Amino acid sequence: MSFLRAYVLAMLSISLVAGLQHVPTSFVLIGDSTTANGTTPNSGGWGNGLCGSELRGNIPSVIPGTPCINTAHNGATTGTFVLQHLSRRHPNRSTQGAAHARDAAIWAQRPEDRTARVDGEPVLITSLTRRSFNVEDGTVADTLGPWADETILIAQQEDTPPAGSTPSFYPIQAIGPDAAHGLNRLPDDNTHLNVNGTTVFGCMVADLLVASFPSELPIVPNPPLTFNITHGIPSF
Repeated sequence: MSFLRAYVLAMLSISLVAGLQHVPTSFVLIGDSTTANGTTPNSGGWGNGLCGSELRGNIPSVIPGTPCINTAHNGATTGTFVLQHLSRRHPNRSTQGAAHARDAAIWAQRPEDRTARVDGEPVLITSLTRRSFNVEDGTVADTLGPWADETILIAQQEDTPPAGSTPSFYPIQAIGPDAAHGLNRLPDDNTHLNVNGTTVFGCMVADLLVASFPSELPIVPNPPLTFNITHGIPSF
């Protein structure tokens, strides 16, 4: 089974990876707490799983020495990043549903424009699926689909690379609640990640980037972890 279907990841936030076109290639991660480095109890995202962090014990997915800067921080939104920096908005899921998701998507177009102006290559990536399961049938509660759909639509409209979403929905479904919750930053936090979680999802993002730029990116492959991810096998 392929885990790379278009809507594969329910979205909590819109994250943007800009692979800057210099030699060597560098990366700038822009996002909220689901991308951030996990320095507070209510944060912890995949960013350090891509960039690495000796302080937190993360294994990098990029080749050592590659500039990889994680600017994500708690509560960030595409609105605040556009106004304060360059990009990105956390859509703050609400009862407004798809209409609210479309509003977030409008903000998401602006980072693309601004990243291109500085010779960056913007890649919109939907955030991690929440590791919450329906009591009735044990399936993952995919409550954030509208945000993922809008992000992917913007990526298609803006002709960005096809790394439309991190493929976490089906692997999380496949490994089930116990293994999925083992990736939680805190026992009841189904959104943020511990070190093992950042390693898994950082690898997912790296694999998506390699698929989009197969001959350009300084990424370290992790075949055993990639195999487990794509076959629904717990790695931790």
